[in-house]
Amino acid sequence: MPYIAGAFSWVVIGLLSVFTLRRFVMIVAAALPARVREPGPGPRVAVIASVLNEEENLPGLLEALDKLEYPREKISFTLVDDGSRDGTTRILESWVSGRSNARCLVLAQNAGKAEGLGHALSATPESELVAVYDADLRPLPNSLRILASAFGDEKIGAAAGFRRPSNTAATPVAAYGALESLVHQLITQTGKDRLGLDPTTMGGNCVYRRSALQQIGGFPAGAFSEDIEVSLALVAAGWSTRFYSDAVAESKVVESLRRYWNQRCRWTRGLYRSRRRASRLESWLVSAGYADRLVFAAALVLAVSGHLSVLWPALYCVAPVTAAASALCRAGLGPALTARVLLSIPPMFAVDVAVTVAATVNAVLGRRQQWHTGGTSK
Repeated sequence: MPYIAGAFSWVVIGLLSVFTLRRFVMIVAAALPARVREPGPGPRVAVIASVLNEEENLPGLLEALDKLEYPREKISFTLVDDGSRDGTTRILESWVSGRSNARCLVLAQNAGKAEGLGHALSATPESELVAVYDADLRPLPNSLRILASAFGDEKIGAAAGFRRPSNTAATPVAAYGALESLVHQLITQTGKDRLGLDPTTMGGNCVYRRSALQQIGGFPAGAFSEDIEVSLALVAAGWSTRFYSDAVAESKVVESLRRYWNQRCRWTRGLYRSRRRASRLESWLVSAGYADRLVFAAALVLAVSGHLSVLWPALYCVAPVTAAASALCRAGLGPALTARVLLSIPPMFAVDVAVTVAATVNAVLGRRQQWHTGGTSK
């Protein structure tokens, strides 16, 4: 037994070291100058979205789409109602009725976001690019133009923009969710972009080259993290991806503990599933998802049982703390909002670890994960 515990301790130390090193590399890389852009002419863009029971959020998205600064003759809209049971259908049909470049598809039953996007893609007019949005997003007028400009480089298969949290102050859950989002985007995504490591897209406020998307078979049916799977598949097929922090869309993070739990279970399951698309070390680290929480929890157990020095989990904490501080500085939230975020960390990190453990157990046991109905923030 001591031999087994000792061997396991070395495995945990090794994994902690890998995750910690990766974090510090991204922190440093995010501070590097931005890569040179090669803007091209504005290509034709098909805007698509798949929504479910989003009568509350949908009007804000549609208003933002109306304000996009993109040539009207080069943009079309295909919006899918994925089996809603509220007023979503009425809102969509009303919006498209007065627009010759817009169409609405109504699915009789909920199929899931990936399938909904697939239906939208098959129904759109010909275009060089495909832009994806979620109901809770509010893209700024210049965001699509910035993302589309990335495709002047013929190697680019996808470009993602910054989903800036807009409801950070709502609840402690929202504050912690916003922090996770800021760290992921302003540190990890930005760092990967600086190093040419192909950052992933994030569900919405992203643009794909249509031919690249078709080459990999489109959006994978049944996926819970279709954005990650598509991104990794594009990289495996030889395409590159970019992240632009100045292509901003205001975005809501979840506000309730129940929705945070459900969302993280879905994301964790989706990240693990994306390993089938992994083609290199960084792709495998992406598909590992939140596994660093599992390793940290294992390190704590080993430390408490006397099989590992407490110094190892303590040292591990330095990297996420540094990343959080760097992200908060870059976000410029202000003292009051920053204080709310910091106060949310102790209780919510415990939830973070717990949900990762639960989601991993569910994935190992093969328990089904349901795609929950709309209403992203409550």
